[in-house]
Amino acid sequence: FSLHLSLHFLRTSSTSPSLYSVYLYTQMIAIQRTSASLVGATTTGARSSPATSRKNHRAAAASTVTRRDGMRSHVTSMERRTKNSFRLPAIAMPSPEVNERMQTMTYNETGKWRENFDLAGWAKEIREVEKEQRSDKYHEEDVKHLKKILGWANMCYYGGLGVMFLLPQLGVAQAFGANVLGAFMMSTAICARWTMVGHHVCHGGYNAAMTEGNEIKGRFHRRKFARGPWNRIIDWMDWMMPEAWDVEHNHLHHYQLGEDADPDLVERNMKTTREGPMPMWARYMQVAALSVIWKWFYYAPNTMKELFARRAREAEKRGEESYQPYTTGSMPSTVLTTVQSAFQGNFGAIIETAKCFAPYATFQFGVLPAVGYAIGGAQMAMATLATTLLADLFTNLHSFIVIATNHVGDDIYRFESETKPRTDDFYMRAVIGSANFRTGGDVNDFMHGWLNYQIEHHMWPDMSMRCYQRAQPKVKAICEKYGMPYVQENVFKRVGQLVDVMVGKRTMLVWENGD
Repeated sequence: FSLHLSLHFLRTSSTSPSLYSVYLYTQMIAIQRTSASLVGATTTGARSSPATSRKNHRAAAASTVTRRDGMRSHVTSMERRTKNSFRLPAIAMPSPEVNERMQTMTYNETGKWRENFDLAGWAKEIREVEKEQRSDKYHEEDVKHLKKILGWANMCYYGGLGVMFLLPQLGVAQAFGANVLGAFMMSTAICARWTMVGHHVCHGGYNAAMTEGNEIKGRFHRRKFARGPWNRIIDWMDWMMPEAWDVEHNHLHHYQLGEDADPDLVERNMKTTREGPMPMWARYMQVAALSVIWKWFYYAPNTMKELFARRAREAEKRGEESYQPYTTGSMPSTVLTTVQSAFQGNFGAIIETAKCFAPYATFQFGVLPAVGYAIGGAQMAMATLATTLLADLFTNLHSFIVIATNHVGDDIYRFESETKPRTDDFYMRAVIGSANFRTGGDVNDFMHGWLNYQIEHHMWPDMSMRCYQRAQPKVKAICEKYGMPYVQENVFKRVGQLVDVMVGKRTMLVWENGD
């Protein structure tokens, strides 16, 4: 009672605020000292690093320096606060040894760039680039460019159909009755419509250009594009459901890049392969097989899992009963796990996955072969089916090469702590947690699916494709000026990095380890 009364007097009197602060400080110190054993035990358990084993092989290269970069102090996932919990604030004792320890950070050889890094200065220049690129003077140019890229994609798709149906003799190379040229053209189009058109539109990259006042005026707005059954057929003919992909990619992956909550964290998702007893040759075979089936085997079911997880969280907030048919927890859901669940009596996951697959599978492997049958009978129908199956293998491989490689490698960081969107730290993580490929020129960028601008895209996910082209040289120059790593390499070299991480031959950098 006396403590509350004293606090009330100090808070309401004309006494200097600094006196009130000193009083709070001394009271907290007293509380901490009386509960030191309890708090010490709790803190020790909470702050133990889940990656301690990684530090041993880096110890020889480690050096201790005083932090001068002003970077924020992160809180690990084990130390997160909830709305209904209370934890005694960790107030540093007025001891030189403690203060010195709080101001130091151990950096490994890979982390030497962090010693004198000026985060605030770097971020200030990055925000200037962002401000310039968000100018409405680019809207018309950006939409015109988007339509050009969509036109290229449509030319590839309908050109592939023409080669397959009308001019089968042009498919010189045949594979089990499939028209290879037609399959390649169709696969390129499928990849392009997802990675370039659907990807950037669903991120809101063209929202400003599609809006007048509060009214949506155009098709390429994220609230209209691919929404509903018919628009999915017109805008988004692929294995994934747009709404599910929006949750998994636009929200979880983009705003929790490289964290444990990132559903696309390769090192975590491949843990069974990396750490299991499988021989190395078998691991490489597994990765090769996954590269040509990953969209339907892994990506589509896992996006559905994240969609249902979000719906379950929202239902719980409303006090309603939640439903989550996907039961793999923090590990990804795949076609294999949905089948296993069905054998255990849980048919919900396999039913929802089949519903997700239905539009694309029905059109590609049902409607198109039926058209082939109408044109040339059973032989043409079988050739069309073979061609569409080959096209799907091609587009899986193409997208695997340009997508799975974006955030993995022994020169790319992962994070054991959270950050907030649009902060300086968020922008920094976008750079050091991503890799670019060769950039520049619409043809080059088209074949890379515009995923060769991952650094810029993760800083500003809601910008247009042309914005990334304009901003990339400026961003790279700023990073070089401040000494920040900016990874840009040939896409096939990045594939090597990806595969080695997947099989356990390479390990990613960890920010909290001082890498």
